[in-house]
Amino acid sequence: MPLIAALSFPAAGSAQGFALSGRVLKIEGPDSAALSGFRVVLHGITVESGAPLESTLTDPAGRYRLRVRSPDSSAVYVVSVLYKGVAYFTAPVSAPEQEEIRLEPILVYDTSSVRPQIELSQRHLVVRRREDRRGRRVLEILVLANRGRLTRIAPDTSRPVWQTQLPKGALGLEVGESDLSYEAVYRRGNAVAVAAPIPPGEKQILLSYFLPGDRLELTLDQPVARLNLLAEDSAARLVAGPLQNLGIQDLEGIGFARFAGNGLAPGSEVILQFDTGGLSPAAWWWLVVALAGVVLLTVLVRHWPSGESSQRSLELQLRAIEAALTRSPDKLAPEELQAYRRRKAELEQLLRRSGKEPS
Repeated sequence: MPLIAALSFPAAGSAQGFALSGRVLKIEGPDSAALSGFRVVLHGITVESGAPLESTLTDPAGRYRLRVRSPDSSAVYVVSVLYKGVAYFTAPVSAPEQEEIRLEPILVYDTSSVRPQIELSQRHLVVRRREDRRGRRVLEILVLANRGRLTRIAPDTSRPVWQTQLPKGALGLEVGESDLSYEAVYRRGNAVAVAAPIPPGEKQILLSYFLPGDRLELTLDQPVARLNLLAEDSAARLVAGPLQNLGIQDLEGIGFARFAGNGLAPGSEVILQFDTGGLSPAAWWWLVVALAGVVLLTVLVRHWPSGESSQRSLELQLRAIEAALTRSPDKLAPEELQAYRRRKAELEQLLRRSGKEPS
C-alpha cells in the first residue's frame, strides 16, 4: 500500500459505524475463482498508528463483510488477505456517509520466484541544482510492471525480487511515498533493490539520493520502456545516450532541461553534464513540504499519464492535499497554502480530463 495512503483524510463518517464488503478472487490464467474459507482482516490506519480491528472468513462465493463500529474521521481503512505468504490489500477508504461501502475485489495469485520478468516501464529522474557539499539532490520515480498472472517473489532471503543500478557515485538512499513498503526497498551496492513480492500490475517507487560531481552517469542494466531526465540547469547537455533533447521545461516557474527516450536497451549509457556554477539554495516547494512526493508525482503524471494507475494516483493525491488544507491550514506558510490550492485545482482538472469527476 502506498505511504501516501497513510495520510489523514477528512470524512464525515457515521456515529453508528459502517460496513465494508467485497470478494476475494484467485486469478487462474484468464479466469478467476472465489477464494473460500480464507481470513480477511480489517485495518484502521492513522498518521500515528495502525491496528487490526476485525476479521472474518470468506464464504463459498469468496464474499466477506466487516464492520467499522467506531469510525475515526482521521483514519483510513483497508482490508487484507494472506494467500501463500503474500498479503494483498484493498485500496484505502475513509469513513463514508453511507452505511456500507462495496469494495473492489481483492485479487490473489499463485507465486513464482523465476517468472514473470519484472519490467521497468518508466524511470523519471529530477536533478536539482547543487545544494551543498553532498552535491545535487535527485528525486527518482521507478514504475515497475508485472505483466504476468503470478506474483513474483524472491528466490531466497539473500536475493531481491528485483533490482536496478543507480547512477554512478550516488550517495545515500531515502524511500518516499511508494506502492511498496519502504522497509522492502533498500540499497544493495550501487543498486536499489526490492525484497517485497510484486503482484501483477504496476508499482511506483519514489527515491531520493545525492549525486556528487558535475555529471550524471547511468548505465542501464535492463530494458527501460520510458526514461525521462529533468535537470534544474538550463546549461545541462547530453554527452552520451539515446535520448532526445526536448529543450527547457517550465515547472512551477523553474526551468528544467528535459531529455527523454523510449525503448532503451540494456547497456545503454546516459551521461549528462551539468553547469559547474556555484551553489544554489533549494526551492521550498517540493523539497521541504511534507507532500513533496505528491507534488512531483502530480507533475510527472500531468506530462506522462499512464491510464488507470495514474487516475488512482491522482485521486489519492487530491485527497491527501484536501486533508492538509482542511486539517492544518494554519500550519502552512502563505506560499505553501497558495501552492496547495493551485495543485488541488490542477488535480481536479486532471481527473475531469480522465473522465472522472472529483468527489
